[in-house]
Amino acid sequence: MGWGKHNEEREYDELVNWDARLTREGPFFRRLFAEHEVRSVADVGAGSARHSILYRSWGLDVWAIDPSADMLELARENVERLGSDVPVVEGGFGDVARIVGRPVDAITCTGNALPHVRSIEGLREALADFAAALHPGGVLVLHYLNHDRLLAQRIRTMTPVFRETTAGDKFFLRLLGYTPSGDGILFDFVTLVRDASVREAPHTIESWPKTLDDDPAGGWSLRSRRSLHFAMPVGLITAELERAGFGSVRILGDHEGREIDLGNDESLIVVAVRG
Repeated sequence: MGWGKHNEEREYDELVNWDARLTREGPFFRRLFAEHEVRSVADVGAGSARHSILYRSWGLDVWAIDPSADMLELARENVERLGSDVPVVEGGFGDVARIVGRPVDAITCTGNALPHVRSIEGLREALADFAAALHPGGVLVLHYLNHDRLLAQRIRTMTPVFRETTAGDKFFLRLLGYTPSGDGILFDFVTLVRDASVREAPHTIESWPKTLDDDPAGGWSLRSRRSLHFAMPVGLITAELERAGFGSVRILGDHEGREIDLGNDESLIVVAVRG
């Protein structure tokens, strides 16, 4: 709605509370990488590169890979701002083995990136590329919404997120729909924004009626965009990982390593080892 993809990508770092998220997820990845003797990581669908920067701070060789030029710009800004030297590379699913140029010890694909493959053929291409980019015994970590729960309960909305930003107050909303065949989940990403210039109440009660007359909407505006995700319930992703040559597949419900509760957990974590 006139907002532009560049600004949409920047709002990703406003939506996510990165300090809290990395504090919660970091120990999981560090334990897993130690268990598998990981020294090199390809972070695919890296977004704004916050996971990549964390991995690099542990002394690992890291590639931050993403297909969006605008997101890559944000990632490079984060790399510079946080004093990292992670290489940020444009690429999508199917490009990983070519980009890294040699087998790596781990691939991570988090933040609901993988469902953007849009089809079973796209998923198979992505998993084949991941297998080609990994050493035998290398570990793959996927993290995305629990599609079994969404499909079974036909959930229509997710918990709104509110943020106070320099640009004003923002509500981030996600509304869901489903293809009749059950193979796709449609996300409407809606952002309500109140301009910072009208965030505060008027100085006096006497000025309040005039403020309402000037702007009865209170400075709020709405932006939205749509995204279609390929549905990947546990049975499908497990079968496709095995088809691509992965084994020791584990499906977790949180970063503490708890087994998934398909009826209740909002997200899932898939850990698999290349054969």
